[in-house]
Amino acid sequence: MAQTPHPRIGDLLLARGLVTTEQLREATEQQKLSGRRLGDILVASGKIAPADLVDVLSERLGIPKITIRGFVADPEIVNIIPLPVAKKHRLIALFRINDRLTVAMADPLDMVAIDEVRFKTGLMVNRVIATPEDIEAAIAQFYTVADNVERVIGDISASAPALSAAATGEDAPVVRLVDVLLSEAIKQKASDLHIEPDANVLRVRFRVDGVLREEALPPAHMHAAVVARIKVMAGMDVSEKRLPQDGRFSMEAAGRSADLRVSTLPVVHGEKVVIRILNRLGWDMSLDNIGMTAPQLEFIRSELHSTEGMILISGPTGSGKTSTLYAALREIVTPEKNIVTVEDPVEYAFPLVNQVQVNEKAGLTFPICLRALMRQNPDIIMVGEVRDVTTAQIAVRAAMTGHLVLSTIHTIDAAAAANRLTDMGTERFLVATALRAVVAQRLARRLCRDCSVPIEPSHSIRDQLGFDALTDVGTWKRAVGCRHCRGTGYAGQVGVYEMFGVTDSLRALIAEGHNAARLRDHLRETGFSNLIQQGRALVTSGVTTAEEILRVIPRQAEAWELVT
Repeated sequence: MAQTPHPRIGDLLLARGLVTTEQLREATEQQKLSGRRLGDILVASGKIAPADLVDVLSERLGIPKITIRGFVADPEIVNIIPLPVAKKHRLIALFRINDRLTVAMADPLDMVAIDEVRFKTGLMVNRVIATPEDIEAAIAQFYTVADNVERVIGDISASAPALSAAATGEDAPVVRLVDVLLSEAIKQKASDLHIEPDANVLRVRFRVDGVLREEALPPAHMHAAVVARIKVMAGMDVSEKRLPQDGRFSMEAAGRSADLRVSTLPVVHGEKVVIRILNRLGWDMSLDNIGMTAPQLEFIRSELHSTEGMILISGPTGSGKTSTLYAALREIVTPEKNIVTVEDPVEYAFPLVNQVQVNEKAGLTFPICLRALMRQNPDIIMVGEVRDVTTAQIAVRAAMTGHLVLSTIHTIDAAAAANRLTDMGTERFLVATALRAVVAQRLARRLCRDCSVPIEPSHSIRDQLGFDALTDVGTWKRAVGCRHCRGTGYAGQVGVYEMFGVTDSLRALIAEGHNAARLRDHLRETGFSNLIQQGRALVTSGVTTAEEILRVIPRQAEAWELVT
């Protein structure tokens, strides 16, 4: 008796109403020309969703489907299949029973992949189907940077000639190692990559969402070759190891183009390297999505459309001051305005903005640039940072002579900004006249939306944040950790801001030389909302955690005095 033939993939898709007859006909014609699978063509053209194709394949082939999201992987099982094989064939090992390995595959009909897994592992393969996106996300989660590094290094000995500083061929282990580190850092959207020599290891750390985390520990003997390779890429002097150096280069990885700024520093066990990673394709943040409240947005937009005065963004290193400056620039860029910036370095290129990069070695300093651009008929001036008395004085005078000046300054809060300018040597009455508005900020990590859970806050935490017993604490949450946030419980960052405009009464206090504490008292009397109050609002709304706010905004900050 003849067996009933299995329905074809196209017929199943048509029966489910996932495609039309015309769409199926067009895809079939493309299949004849390209030789690609029908389902792949329909997914690539957007006619069906990957999950729908998985459902149909599972029914057609009798192979179970699986959703890897939420799957708790055993690292020993995952690593049975080498990472290059997993990436090449879009598959991942899930679990093992005796001599049978269950493997999730994007294409369960790929017999070449199945044979290679059998050869590499010596195990029989049980197939399950998952979407390509699900498998790629699982590979990124379950195979760590350390796994990549270990595979690159292999069993190379410390005396291997391939590890010499001169080995810069594309197949050299050190070249592949550096490429892996840079690619992983870009893929994880790290802002910085730290390579630090220790006594017995070479420590690799990524700064993601403002927090450093250790990713790999290559052997210490690779340090010299790794540093040499990075110096070659950045156009630095490989032979100079006693003095700090700076360099830069660009590369593409994980679908992103990145501009990398390299800094070396001689330390006890060799040279430490820090690589700043910037998006070379541009910067698309706006004031609307950097975390400001509606009243804060209304205030800052009003100030940005002024024709003169100085607006300062204050905060410590890494608090997002430059990002806020760029968001402010984006708000006011028009063909009718001549906008000139002086930066060190220029992090992102903006259309219609004349950006000047400081070059200290060539004698192109902030003061020299500012003096020159004052003869360029500017409407708006952005100074990357007020860092010395000459820059401060020129910027203040520019703000008093019909220019809008935007800049950053390193202070603990907004109230301390005016005193910082006077401490640099600028006359108090000039600061009082020029200063228009001050913004202070911090960056806190956002809770991961996939794994955060509500909690009842303890009395201790509430006390540290300044809540009283009658305060409505809202929806507090805690960080849990999942594969989407790489186990941290956080994904992305949100700004915490305090800001004020310089009123006549505040201007009088600045001109009289009152300290930051007196300015804070005056601001409180006017209903000023400070950083800790803004942080409390983010906690009670479930955006971040109390621990995170206390990490970036210590409760004692209100009592601190400016440290020069």
